[in-house]
Amino acid sequence: MELTADAIRTVEVPLVPEEEADVFLAMAPRLRLVDVGTGVPEGPPTEVSFAASPVCFHLLVEVASEPPLLVAVPDGGPVFEDECVELFFADPREPFVYREVVVNPAGSRYGAEVRNPDDSRATWTLRPGSLPEGLRAAVSGGPAGRPPSEWSRWRCRLSVPWRALSADGAPPRDGAARRLNVYRIGRGAVTRHLALSPTLRGAPPDFHVPSRFARALFRAAGRIRESC
Repeated sequence: MELTADAIRTVEVPLVPEEEADVFLAMAPRLRLVDVGTGVPEGPPTEVSFAASPVCFHLLVEVASEPPLLVAVPDGGPVFEDECVELFFADPREPFVYREVVVNPAGSRYGAEVRNPDDSRATWTLRPGSLPEGLRAAVSGGPAGRPPSEWSRWRCRLSVPWRALSADGAPPRDGAARRLNVYRIGRGAVTRHLALSPTLRGAPPDFHVPSRFARALFRAAGRIRESC
């Protein structure tokens, strides 16, 4: 389905056994990120796929990048200043309350907890430096043997425990909906601000617009296969 410029994206996420998450991520449709609203012409693809188990929310972001890349911030620092990918995941009861996780090609991580009912940095409450307990992040890229700043392709595999993504820590059931967004900041030969569901804020680019988060519908894996 073609994504119009102002569409809030809806995606289906398969509910799978924890031990099969990697298999389902490999099989899942790749969803291409789009410009948030800056007007920068389309470049090489950044794509994401999802899976969910009773334990974790899983995603894989695959990036075709444009080196040389800015990769300088250490773990725990403002990683969003580098080439990076980002996950924002909202609490199901308060969709303007969300966790932010950012990872760069060197594997440095940044986390924050945000309360943003007005889609506004002027009135938000931000608690930076908080990474989800139990977060797993794995990064790889190439060409092989080159430093991350020279990578023309890289991927980030994230697993976030449900206990860190809502007040009650419960995983979604079949048919449940949550709000989330996935972003990439390309800081290479061209600067790009990409989103799964575009925020429509490009001057300056702004990812913190929870009313524009994608709608994720969680479905038992068999139901997704049957609907294809």
